[in-house]
Amino acid sequence: MKVAHVYKDVYPPVAGGIEKHIDGIRRGMPDVESDVIVCSRSRLTSVHTVGTGVEVRVGELGRLLSTPLAPGFPGRLRSLRADVFHLHMPNPLGELSTLAALRGRPIVASYHADIVRQRRLNPVYLPLQRACLRRAGAVVVGSLSLLRTSPALAGMAERAEHVPYGVDLTRFDPERVNAEDREALRRRYGTPLVVALGRLVHYKGVDQLIAAASSLDASVVIAGGGPLEGHLRDLARSEPRVHLLGSVPEADLPLLLAAADLFVLPSVNRAESFGIATIEAQAMGVPAVVTDVGTGTVEAIAPGETGVVVPAGDPMALAGAISALLTDPDRRRTMGEAARRRVLAKHSQNDQVSRLKAIYGRVIASSG
Repeated sequence: MKVAHVYKDVYPPVAGGIEKHIDGIRRGMPDVESDVIVCSRSRLTSVHTVGTGVEVRVGELGRLLSTPLAPGFPGRLRSLRADVFHLHMPNPLGELSTLAALRGRPIVASYHADIVRQRRLNPVYLPLQRACLRRAGAVVVGSLSLLRTSPALAGMAERAEHVPYGVDLTRFDPERVNAEDREALRRRYGTPLVVALGRLVHYKGVDQLIAAASSLDASVVIAGGGPLEGHLRDLARSEPRVHLLGSVPEADLPLLLAAADLFVLPSVNRAESFGIATIEAQAMGVPAVVTDVGTGTVEAIAPGETGVVVPAGDPMALAGAISALLTDPDRRRTMGEAARRRVLAKHSQNDQVSRLKAIYGRVIASSG
């Protein structure tokens, strides 16, 4: 089987949730040829062998409203030979190119998130998204809440298939972390230790966590890079126990999470559709405080059992929930143990890729 993933960026180097999700799928399918076609963030087009497939990075002229301007993308997409094309949305360039270049080709569409900052364009953009979803042989969602509430998915409950996001449970395993390294990290930053992971972009709400930190008797470590990094460092200057690490190598994330007493996802709007970092933390046995933005952020935990939910955009509520858990080590331990069990049962990457392979096979068979 040969699959071609269609998106705008790739991990590495872009450490976004969708990019890491695609990378996890291709790494989790060593018996499948997995190509990826994205844009290069430069004017040059390049083709590299990665894993079992190729990575095509198409040259672009720049970006407008986060969308690559790449006139050569449809032609490059058309030239790919694959048994099935996996379109990852939202992705205006990929969606236009799919409709223009993949007529008669088998397509699976994963709908990951709504657009928020550019929602004024929805009268034009939603018809494009829905045309792609109708064209697809299968529609995949990682969040049932998103399926129920997204305008793009309205009326598609019968067609859409829920495939929960997965994590590599071998890599994110607390038993594989060296205890001395864990304690060294805790000494470096101080305890109790609160950790947040993610790209430093508007919807992640890292400014809310920095604001909450002024009310906490805890160290806060924030790992991730992005366009807001300079602004957030300015905000954190008055908070000596807030540490912005910038981009952290993927290989270092299990240790960082293992050192945490608590994980926080402080997102502020529907652009955050789930929060894969939350289930990575839960896999490491770390309880979580997450904000409810009306999508799948709450699905990443079992509220009251493996973590706590607070309203989005409320630093005082965030601080209160964090403080309550930090002062109750028995509850944190119970939640952490339940978190690991829940991820093993619901968010295994092996289960995720098995279900996707079955969907690919069905779509390929039905198109023949």
